[in-house]
Amino acid sequence: MSNVNFDRLSKLPALQGLTPEEMTDFFRISSKHAYKPGDIVIKTGDKADCFFIVAAGQVEILLPQGKNAPPMPLAQLGPGQLVGEMPLLYAQPIRQADVAAVADTVLLRFGYQEYEGLANSHPELGKKFRANLGKIVANRVWSTLPSQPAGNPKTISEAQGNKPAVPQTSNHDAMKKASIFSGLTADEFAALEAIAVPVIAQPNQPIVRMGDPSESFYLVTNGFCEVVIPKDGQPMPVARLGSGQVFGEMALVYKQPTRTADVIAVTEAKLLNFSFEDYNRLTKGQPDIGRKMRNNLGRVAASRAWTMQADESQAMRQRSGATQ
Repeated sequence: MSNVNFDRLSKLPALQGLTPEEMTDFFRISSKHAYKPGDIVIKTGDKADCFFIVAAGQVEILLPQGKNAPPMPLAQLGPGQLVGEMPLLYAQPIRQADVAAVADTVLLRFGYQEYEGLANSHPELGKKFRANLGKIVANRVWSTLPSQPAGNPKTISEAQGNKPAVPQTSNHDAMKKASIFSGLTADEFAALEAIAVPVIAQPNQPIVRMGDPSESFYLVTNGFCEVVIPKDGQPMPVARLGSGQVFGEMALVYKQPTRTADVIAVTEAKLLNFSFEDYNRLTKGQPDIGRKMRNNLGRVAASRAWTMQADESQAMRQRSGATQ
């Protein structure tokens, strides 16, 4: 297992822009580790103290589903991809998912402490690496959301003058569809309904902007919104959100002070806005709501954090026994 292709790794998106000297310094702090199929690399709940680059082989990201259920496969990562780097950007002290080898695998391990020392002594290297990570994570955060339903406009521009008839969903039913509210008692659910503020956005209207302060999260009750990030200087849609889907809630998990993407209405969109101030006041008085929401948000965040190819999704779900 000595076939580590450093030339290929040097073309990794996370390392774009690094000079040959910076590349040499970066790999100098790594250590090589070999794993057999089935070996656990990362365990949910463990302290986050390092990240990896897959040098050879393949690993699978797995989300635990409870004592009597098999873990849900979320993604498979191959040579040149990163594992465990999210805590470098966000306040995430523990692991949010399992990582297991699915083939003979070689990983390059980078300790956070060693990396921080390198970034401090080589600030330009640290600046480039962090900027690249931000771009990668912005793509990952939305990549596992469901694709657009058939018959809906594919782009914002196509929505102009073409508003499809969309069945109306009540605010209550939309909240019931949202996984972040699962497991709440009737009284707890009602308490969250009470702090929800209805919002209506017209087609092409921005709802949140990248870089704005993170002050609330939103639930889509009717219509469609699009998540947009910049790529090569141009806006790139990365997800379509419909009834029962949320955005902006990642700030509750990763303590993000600012928005990481634009969200724009595609059709007329009806939403519920939950301010963090009201949410924090509510959960302080009713800690059980906060505990359940944190567990739900952790599962949502872990499932969003990995890119999964559409043609792999169904096969992995069938293998885990999960339903669509």
